[in-house]
Amino acid sequence: MRLPAQPGERLDREREVTFSFSDQSIRAFEGDTIGSALYAAGQRVFSRSFKYHRPRGLLCCSGNCPNCMMTVDGVPNVRVCAEPAREGASVHQQNVWGSLEHDALAVTDKLGGPFTPVGFYYRTMIRPRWAWPLYEKFLRNVAGLGKLDKHAGRANRYDIEHRHAEVLVVGGGDAGREAAREHAGAGRHVVLVDEGFVEPLEGVEVISPGRALGIWEGGLVPVDAGRVLYRFRAEHLVVATGTVEQPLVFPGNDLVGVMLPDGVRRLIGDWGIKPGEKAVVVTVDEAGREAAAALRGSGVEINGVYDLRRERIREIVGRGRGGILRSVEIDGRKLSCDLLVMSGGRQPAYSLLSQAGAKVEYDPDRGVFVPTEIPDGIEAVGSVTGEGLAAAIPAASYNGASGKGKCFVCVCEDVTDKDLKRALGEGFDSIELAKRYTTVTMGPCQGRLCHVPSIRLYARENEQDEATIGTTTARPPWAPVTLGLLAGRPHEPAQRTSMHHRHKELGAKMMWTGTWRRPHSYGDPEGEAQSVHASVGVIDVSTLGKMIVRGPDSVEFLERLYPNRFGDMKPMRIRYGVLNSDAGRIMDDGTIARLDDETFYVTTTSTGAGAVVEWFEWWNAVWGLDVEIVNVTGGLAAVNVAGPRAREVMRRLTDLDISNEGLGYLDAREAHVAGVPSLILRIGFVGELGYELHFPSPNGEHVWNKILAAGDDFGIRPFGLEPQRVLRLEKMHILVGQDTDSESNVLEANMGWIAKLDKDDFVGKWSLEHVRDRGLENMLVGFEMENGHVPVEGAQVVLEGTRPIGRITSSRWSPELRRSIGMAWVPAELAEEGKSFLVTVKDGFERATVRLRPFFDPDGERLRS
Repeated sequence: MRLPAQPGERLDREREVTFSFSDQSIRAFEGDTIGSALYAAGQRVFSRSFKYHRPRGLLCCSGNCPNCMMTVDGVPNVRVCAEPAREGASVHQQNVWGSLEHDALAVTDKLGGPFTPVGFYYRTMIRPRWAWPLYEKFLRNVAGLGKLDKHAGRANRYDIEHRHAEVLVVGGGDAGREAAREHAGAGRHVVLVDEGFVEPLEGVEVISPGRALGIWEGGLVPVDAGRVLYRFRAEHLVVATGTVEQPLVFPGNDLVGVMLPDGVRRLIGDWGIKPGEKAVVVTVDEAGREAAAALRGSGVEINGVYDLRRERIREIVGRGRGGILRSVEIDGRKLSCDLLVMSGGRQPAYSLLSQAGAKVEYDPDRGVFVPTEIPDGIEAVGSVTGEGLAAAIPAASYNGASGKGKCFVCVCEDVTDKDLKRALGEGFDSIELAKRYTTVTMGPCQGRLCHVPSIRLYARENEQDEATIGTTTARPPWAPVTLGLLAGRPHEPAQRTSMHHRHKELGAKMMWTGTWRRPHSYGDPEGEAQSVHASVGVIDVSTLGKMIVRGPDSVEFLERLYPNRFGDMKPMRIRYGVLNSDAGRIMDDGTIARLDDETFYVTTTSTGAGAVVEWFEWWNAVWGLDVEIVNVTGGLAAVNVAGPRAREVMRRLTDLDISNEGLGYLDAREAHVAGVPSLILRIGFVGELGYELHFPSPNGEHVWNKILAAGDDFGIRPFGLEPQRVLRLEKMHILVGQDTDSESNVLEANMGWIAKLDKDDFVGKWSLEHVRDRGLENMLVGFEMENGHVPVEGAQVVLEGTRPIGRITSSRWSPELRRSIGMAWVPAELAEEGKSFLVTVKDGFERATVRLRPFFDPDGERLRS
């Protein structure tokens, strides 16, 4: 319920906003958070816990815990206790099957305990092995917290700004503001950032809310300011991050109604909300007593205040119904309440200082970890140094004889004291190892509320002190940050060929291939493929990577890079080449034309140009050969004219003798085409007579138009990537990255003829020799379906319905062959003409027959005609 206006409250009670939550309309005041407005409207359960799906309610009201995470306007895992209420916002529950009050997965809490110990997915669900796919599917469906909408676009626009500050102050409390005033008074440019809302400060630039994500070398501090990421370079840093309130560890400490003192203070003082009707306070410091006084002032009945500085308590047990607090037992005494305020003291928020290189040491007198040996150029002020902290040191846990309910050390990951004890019993006696095994401190709070309690518990169970146990490593970011903010504005590079607008005018459906925009088809993929076989077609291949390799050592350079030979090539001849990684894996392919004794023209795949140029330059630097490499990809356009009537079209465009005798298969010539100086390559990727023309990019539209005009009376048609993929598949030409992966090599990709293992050396030779010596295990083969069904690319190849033995890499219906064809990886023993295998389809399995020769024109007669 709302209280009368409070001194200093954040609310503007004259201005209301309305948002929706679970089909309800929620009224809020300007200055409310979504969480405070929901609490004022009577909502007590805000989330369900990660593992056991226990009800969780407001705990800290400062954005430090996971208890209030909801999906707001499609964005998951928003901490609504710190998210300002805004008009029209759409707020939804998350991580539930049903509703927040009635979650079907809460059965895990009641019945799943014996089956879900720490590390249960490693032990409980590993046997029987055949059932793991079922377990995995279930776990993936219920794991995580919020769910991303896979079909949603980018919700916000983000920007990144690079800034400089003489002094950057992190933290807007009293100590931070005083430090900012001093530096500003000395004439320095001072920037102050605080993750909350702070008042302006004269002479100081204030970014609020703004959260420092980490401290890197050179004074680099990224600051999350909502939709802007400021990358500050600071000459001097002042860290005034203060402290974080700590919980107590006892059975029932996660019940709805158990809160930290600051949460109570914010509800009353900031938003004018009465937190409950009857409260009990257990505290180790003055914060709990201040909370008790604030509660009395708001009309809450106080049923007990227990100050651990003055009295010793052995056991605390929270009791509830439906996950909501109803009473608390303190050393056997039962006290009714709907609000339990617990204070386990305050821990300095040293994470940023630790990232910067400060040492963190345990102070046994105050029971906290404090930063020491602060690096040069960084100043720590205020309570982050441990200044002003005075409290009793709480026990590791108050579970007495235990057995009275789950006692949570980490509310983010549902890690109990029992889980940590079990980890110890299994040998995970290092806090760093225990962190990874139990996931304590790895949840949304990043250890704010569970780091120190877990260390205390480990110290007790190991019979050591906290200093010996030590801390885990502090790593950025200090708080969760959206990937969109880190990425910045969506400047997605889009490369277009010089003929792009002509494709659009011809009705092309454009698609992405890497960073290039290319025609998928012009509306009739099947007809376009048929046109290439029946008459002539033209395709824009300007996206191919293109390089000039020139120099006295150019032959030796290429011989070392490629597995095949180039020293015996004559000028104006072409060879196909495959690039290996140094592990012998296929990384790219293309053609190499020798233009003269020292000059080669090299092409690569469309998406591989950048990587291949870097690969060439890297090896040239290693070997120190006399070779120059020039990337001409953007400077040259290219088209391929292909089909039985391609020669007739070309005769109308050039004076060059393009007869089979004048320009044979795998020949290269320099000539004018449509009046433009060009390099003509007699090659083909589509199984028909073809001419690939390379010429200056500014002439792209001119040459394209002239080709279409020259072939008009032959019915020439432009064709896109989809018909090209059908045509190349008919010839069993591989697509690197589709028919190959990071483990594919040329021997098993059925291209053993290209690897000249008798050469002295080439990149990847040793690995290919190893493959040869051990024997081929898998092979890339062609196949055709017996019933004409086109399997999905990526479908499994199955051995008589029993187990997967391979995968489909490419599959299409061939209008020319009237068959369903494709390529697949299969065990080497199946790589024989006529053998068969099963392929998974939607309703079962279909049979395919292995083919080792090209489906179309297997002897290449049309290609060489």
